[in-house]
Amino acid sequence: MGLQQERAIRTRRLMLKSAAEVFDREDYASARLSDISARANMSTGALHFHFANKEDLAQAVVSEARDTLWRAARLAYVRNSEPLQALTDISHTLGQLLSWDVVSRAGLRLDNDRSRKGREQFIHAWHACVQRLLDHARHGGGLAAQVHLRALTCAIVAATTGIGVLIKGGEGDRTRLAFTGFWQGFLPGLAAPDLLGGLNPGGTRDVVDHAVAASRYLPCDPEETMATEAATSGVM
Repeated sequence: MGLQQERAIRTRRLMLKSAAEVFDREDYASARLSDISARANMSTGALHFHFANKEDLAQAVVSEARDTLWRAARLAYVRNSEPLQALTDISHTLGQLLSWDVVSRAGLRLDNDRSRKGREQFIHAWHACVQRLLDHARHGGGLAAQVHLRALTCAIVAATTGIGVLIKGGEGDRTRLAFTGFWQGFLPGLAAPDLLGGLNPGGTRDVVDHAVAASRYLPCDPEETMATEAATSGVM
């Protein structure tokens, strides 16, 4: 990679981070490009060289957040053999990443901002992920007999997305408690009785920590990415 290309990548990342910091503080409608450019210490004209308008910039933040969050989710999934523990660990992983990474946090909020068009990339993907993991759990005998799959999928998606949208920076401990409390209340009605005692509603700490730490540094190792993508292509 040449020096000019490296500089362009650094500039783009600075713009995305600056935009995310503004979008994290303001809603989409209130955020101004002049505030974003000032935070990045560059002119509005320079910002427009890379992004046509505010929506273009917001979409770039959403896309960057989506890639980071789903990489973390895949890393948490691939280290789990039990679907319900995988689902629990993924939610904790995403929660910790949202607390740590302003781009991920702003991207999720932008995706749920009703003043924008082209929203809800996250919630549809998360719904599909939850549904597939619950399907796997049912086929493996891991779900309680009375579970209504569609209803439980909607409930998990709504609750976990709601927690995610409310997360603020630096709230890793509170976020962990929120997801732990959710799963403590939810798993007893979800899991088969003989499986329940082996599930950890607080998340598998080494799995969550590994997935979050590995997602902090981008670009990631290409071989690891290919291996992870192949292992999780049927779930994520």
